[in-house]
Amino acid sequence: MEADTFPKLLGRSYEKYGDTKVALRQKGFGIWQEYTWKDYYEKVKYLSLGLISLGLEPGDKVSIVGENHVCWIFAMLATQAAGGVVACGVYPDSMASEFEYQIDHSDSTFVVAEDQEQVDKVLEVKDKLPKVKKVIYWDAKGMFRYTDPLLISLGEVLQLGGAYEKEHSGAFEQNVEKGNGDDVALLAYTSGTTGRPKGLMLLQRTLIRECKDLAEIDPTEENDEFLSFTPLAWPLDIKIFVVRHFIMGGVLNFPEKRDTVQDNLREIGFRAAFFAPRALEDTVRMIQVKMSDADPLKQLLYHLFLPVGFKMADLIINQERSTPFWKALYKLGDAILFGPLRDKVGFSKTKVIWTGGAAVSPDIFRYIMALGTPIKQLYGMTESGIVLMQRSDNIKLESAGTPTPGTEVRITDKGEIWLKTPCTMLGYHKNPEATADLIDSNGRVHTADAGLIDDEGCLTVIDRVKDLACLSDGTRFSPLYIENKLKFCPYIKDAVIVGDNKPYVAGIISIDFNYVGKWAENHRLAYTTYIDLSQKKEVYDLIQGELLRVNRRLPQRQGVRRFALLHKELDADDAELTRTKKLRRGFVAEHYKDLIEAIYSESGEYTAEASVRYRDGRTGTLRTAIRIASADANIS
Repeated sequence: MEADTFPKLLGRSYEKYGDTKVALRQKGFGIWQEYTWKDYYEKVKYLSLGLISLGLEPGDKVSIVGENHVCWIFAMLATQAAGGVVACGVYPDSMASEFEYQIDHSDSTFVVAEDQEQVDKVLEVKDKLPKVKKVIYWDAKGMFRYTDPLLISLGEVLQLGGAYEKEHSGAFEQNVEKGNGDDVALLAYTSGTTGRPKGLMLLQRTLIRECKDLAEIDPTEENDEFLSFTPLAWPLDIKIFVVRHFIMGGVLNFPEKRDTVQDNLREIGFRAAFFAPRALEDTVRMIQVKMSDADPLKQLLYHLFLPVGFKMADLIINQERSTPFWKALYKLGDAILFGPLRDKVGFSKTKVIWTGGAAVSPDIFRYIMALGTPIKQLYGMTESGIVLMQRSDNIKLESAGTPTPGTEVRITDKGEIWLKTPCTMLGYHKNPEATADLIDSNGRVHTADAGLIDDEGCLTVIDRVKDLACLSDGTRFSPLYIENKLKFCPYIKDAVIVGDNKPYVAGIISIDFNYVGKWAENHRLAYTTYIDLSQKKEVYDLIQGELLRVNRRLPQRQGVRRFALLHKELDADDAELTRTKKLRRGFVAEHYKDLIEAIYSESGEYTAEASVRYRDGRTGTLRTAIRIASADANIS
């Protein structure tokens, strides 16, 4: 019979490979630790039985918090094998209040946490979490002084599982067989761009079906290497890689920590990975800035051959055949420039990079293609699954591709994208009203995204319907489209475009402190802090030059006329971004409404005020003068 749950898929792979093939790798203390399919199976088995011995019952929820790690996957499968449901959505950098909300809202009875930092956050709010029976941690560093009876190490739970198995032989296998595809596998929480995160009930069979559909379009091979670094709190890597390596084989690798991802990518020589748009932006920005610091010969070769890369990318996008001249020129460029660049960023063996979850800048997409790395865009929602994917023979810059098998896409009269797919969630946990608002009686998901479908059936996602803006003269524009153009600049980390019902488009920009700081050092420009650097006239001139470049490529009246450089980076801790680094546009517009008004009042300066609390308990107010400048006086 076909395996219809994650634990059954694991069991099938264990029977097939046993101790003969590596399934997982975890980088730790500079060493890649390998787990065969037998190791994998036994860890899940004893952890599952250990959870049962601690009181986990079928239907119970288990919240998992931590960086991408093999123990995260062990805990997920162990919970599901015992008939439980995994609650995910709290990111390692979340605050204790966010922990409290999800653990309480999901009715979790167990929490599996990575380390001392995550345990401390749970203990901070434990009095508000009466349902939690145990907090299990897998990294024991710094935990030897903790005596709270709520805590137990993952190693101890594995020992409990071994003892339980001696008294209940075959219990694990029986539990796995009891599971079926209609069980809820994940209670996945949204990023909360418009309010409190909502918990999505995702079924075992829909997650497996979704992965199979993607693998049918873009198959991988049994010995391919995958690197999982997109936070598992957002279950995209679970959908794309965890299930894929059960079905098609392949080794799933986990980095040592977030700071080492770039090095680990290069060490593994991954064949496939998912890069969120922010990760792609960071990669391209890093290449651009490092090339600007390179010696004159390398800079000359970069500027000489990069247009050749763009030419080849455009030929692929336009589905045109390359001439022998361009093939030969690109081959030379690949040997001199593109190959070494791919090796430096870890793309040397890459078959495909998938990206999605937010709009991807066409400039970023085209740049990755120019390097000679295959890249494809996906589209979907956590609620609906991934429902569109670009095909290898039909890559379009701004298209999200064509529908996956069984998916219907419809554009309403108002331009909204509606989806009907077999991978739709069961519903929102404890929120039938929100479920009814999203999924109509015909099973269609109302995405709230605006889009267009071309003659070939390819979908182009424009922006959120509510975020599409209109100037006072009737000129319509997409803030997201302009923001993505701006973020191709290596010195701009975030941009917020405003202008709805205003006479012109304006921008609030956060500089990238590392790269602008490096630029300042190269130009002998002294600075002290982020605030000081961001308000330098020279930095305003630098960003103005980038705005002029972007404005020339935008339709008339959509160019940025005035702008301000923010005195700080946009931050998820300040609720300006979600934990997946998406802009919370409504909150930002309200939070900086006085600055926006100052921009449109033609003022040359705005004083920002912020309350601060010092370590001794005193509070104070910081005032910062923010300059407001013209981006292009020639915009009509």
